Amino acid sequence: MDSFPAEEYSLPFFKEAGFVRKLCPRCGKYFWTQNPDQETCGEARPEGCASYTFINNPPTRKSYTLREMREAFLSFFEKRGHARIKPYPVVARWRDDIYLTHASIIDFQPYVTEGIAPPPANPLVIVQPCIRMVDIANTGPTFGKYLTIFEMGGHHAFNYPDKEVYWKDRTVRYHHEFVTKDLGVKSEEVTYKEEVWSGGGNAGPCVECIIRGLEVATLVFMQYKVVNNEFVKLPIRTVDTGYGIDRYAWLSQGVPSAFHTIYGSLLDEIFEMAGISKINNDLLVKVANVSGLVSLDKTVSRLEARKKIAEIVGAKTDKLDEFLLPIENVFAVADH
Repeated sequence: MDSFPAEEYSLPFFKEAGFVRKLCPRCGKYFWTQNPDQETCGEARPEGCASYTFINNPPTRKSYTLREMREAFLSFFEKRGHARIKPYPVVARWRDDIYLTHASIIDFQPYVTEGIAPPPANPLVIVQPCIRMVDIANTGPTFGKYLTIFEMGGHHAFNYPDKEVYWKDRTVRYHHEFVTKDLGVKSEEVTYKEEVWSGGGNAGPCVECIIRGLEVATLVFMQYKVVNNEFVKLPIRTVDTGYGIDRYAWLSQGVPSAFHTIYGSLLDEIFEMAGISKINNDLLVKVANVSGLVSLDKTVSRLEARKKIAEIVGAKTDKLDEFLLPIENVFAVADH
C-alpha cells in the first residue's frame, strides 16, 4: 500500500494549530505545515525536497549532549504518565525471525502487539539501543543521518478493544509539545509528513516529523498485521513512535555531522590516528548542508553521489572525493 486515505492523517490538533495539508511536488508526499507558503515537505532527501538548515544554526533553545537528550526525552514522557522501561538487549533473543533489535517496538513484537502477553507498562517510554545493518553503505556519506548503531526513543501505548490509552491525536500533540516547549523549536518550523509504515510483520499510517530538513521522529499508528501482502486489522492498536535521540542531539548542536555529536573528542582522536590534521571546515559545512541528498544503494554509486554534491558545492568531483573519503571512513570506523 502506497498511502492511506487522507482522513487517517487529518487530526484535530492539525486543525486547531492552523496546519494546512499540502502536496510536495518533489517527492509526491502530502505534508502538514503551519506555513502556507511552504512549497515542499522540507525533508533533505535524494529527490531534492530541501537541504539542512540547522548546521551552525540550531533551532533549539540550547545544545544537548546525547546523554542529556536521552534524559530530556525520558523525563518528558515520565512526567506525563509513562513508565520508564530499561532497554532490551541489542540481540533480539526473544525473536526467531530476526537477529538484532533495530527499533524499540521490536521489544514488544509479536507477544504484546498481538495480545499474547501483557506489556510491562501501559503507556511506557524507553530509549532502545538499535543496530540496523541495512544502513551500512550510508553510514559515512550521509554524515550521520544513517547510522548502524543508534538510540531510538519510543513512547508506546497499547490500545485494547475495551481500553483506549491514547491514539493518533495525543501522540502528535506529545511530540509537538516536546520539541516546542521543552526543546524550544518554533512551532512553524515543525513539518509532519504523511507516510505508510511497515515492519516486523505489522503496518499502519505514520507521520514523519521534520525540522530544518532533518527527519527526527516517526510516529506510527500500528493497526494491521501483514499476511501474504494483505493488511489484516489487529485487535490491539499500538502507538509505535521512533524518536532519533542521536538526531535530536545533532539538531541541537548544529555541528557538521552526527558523529561529532555522538563521539566528540573520540572522533578527534580517530582523525589524529588516521593522520588527518587539516580539514577545510568551510567545505565540510557546505557538504554537510546537502548530505541529506545522498543515498547510496545498488543503483547509485559513491562517485555518482559525489558528482551530484560536487556540482552543488562548486567543487571538482575528484578533488571532493579525495577530501571526503578519508573523513567518511573515520565516521564509519567510529560507528562500526
